[in-house]
Amino acid sequence: MNKNETNQWIANYRTDQPHFGLERMVKLLALRGNPHLKLKVIHIGGTNGKGSTIAFLKNMLEKMGLRVGVFSSPYLIHYTDQIAINEESIPEARLETLMVDYRSLLEGEHAHDLQGTTEFEIVTAIAYDYFASERVDVAIMEVGMGGRLDSTNVCQPILTGITTIGLDHVVLLGDSLEAIAEQKAGIIKQGVPLVTGNIVPEALAVINQIAKAKEAPRLVYGEDYQVSHQGSVGTGEVFDYTSPLRQGRFQTGLLGLHQIENAGMALALLDRYCQESRRELPENDLLAQALEETSWPGRFEVVSRNPLMILDGAHNPHAVKALLATLEERFADYHKEILFTCIKTKALEDMLDLLGTLPDTELTLTHFDDGRATDEKVLKKVAYSRNLNYQSWKEFLDQKMTENEEKKTVRIVTGSLYFLSQVRAYLLERKN
Repeated sequence: MNKNETNQWIANYRTDQPHFGLERMVKLLALRGNPHLKLKVIHIGGTNGKGSTIAFLKNMLEKMGLRVGVFSSPYLIHYTDQIAINEESIPEARLETLMVDYRSLLEGEHAHDLQGTTEFEIVTAIAYDYFASERVDVAIMEVGMGGRLDSTNVCQPILTGITTIGLDHVVLLGDSLEAIAEQKAGIIKQGVPLVTGNIVPEALAVINQIAKAKEAPRLVYGEDYQVSHQGSVGTGEVFDYTSPLRQGRFQTGLLGLHQIENAGMALALLDRYCQESRRELPENDLLAQALEETSWPGRFEVVSRNPLMILDGAHNPHAVKALLATLEERFADYHKEILFTCIKTKALEDMLDLLGTLPDTELTLTHFDDGRATDEKVLKKVAYSRNLNYQSWKEFLDQKMTENEEKKTVRIVTGSLYFLSQVRAYLLERKN
């Protein structure tokens, strides 16, 4: 298969609603020799903060000289970027070869047993397969949705992490923080250490109960490790970190007050990983450099300074609150122009309610071409009912990138990571 053929083939397995369950993954990977069981895995779940926490963690591990595989979703630049080793995406030729192998399984004599397999399951299996064949020192696997029945959850990790708990995918995961926490806590394994981020008490209580039942040692934000914000600079946030193993002042390479929590959790994960793998703890200077050099597309990412434009994947109410806090802290005296859209499974009305609280803000809704996107008619109807603007996103970008500003203005494109992947590609093409 060539690139176009592989993309067309795997697109046949895409679904709007996930087929939860691990049976297909277990069967599929068994046919490939169980590569997921040959890896040292750090498994990261949670509602928000997974991507940034993983970015900080993998940068620090790489600074230690380790070969680090990262599986993340969704991609923001290119399909292959979901699967990478030390910043290098899986080569397209290698991905195509693996897809040929998996196609032969899914369409061959085992087709009946693997019926219902999804695109995400295939990509997850390929990630495990690739990392095992490349003999990475550690594989960091990001949970796609939920945890308990997510396709990544077939691994036997050496360390797990749960970043945050917020209301997201409520139709699929539950309509309370406790119900969602129970799903996320499904990645906790018997006796495997667990690091938790800044999680609300009612959700943390559920996670702690499950961790205790599975005798999983816990490192808890605010108890076993602490972070405190010391100030914002042009390129990131300065914070102090304290734990029994490490104390020091660090700076993130990502903007946003919430990033100190993600960086702090990454430090806790790193030190626990070193303990579990019997490695010497690295010096603060090395880790400080790694944190400051960390970048992650679509996380309060400044894509243009003149005019000022930011991309941020705030795709649920919890993430929108973090975005608003950062905007109020960094751009309180700016006029704000926000372009927003989301996918069908997201809390559209709740997010618009939150965005409506931001002072001196002009909010525009839009639609993007993706089967998962909220229907264009729905968005236009909501825009009309709320007296909001509606505009094609390409027209919005073309207009805002060229018009003269009458006052200090920041533009924010947000609401869906799938949407941001299209925006980013368009802006890059436009720049070139």
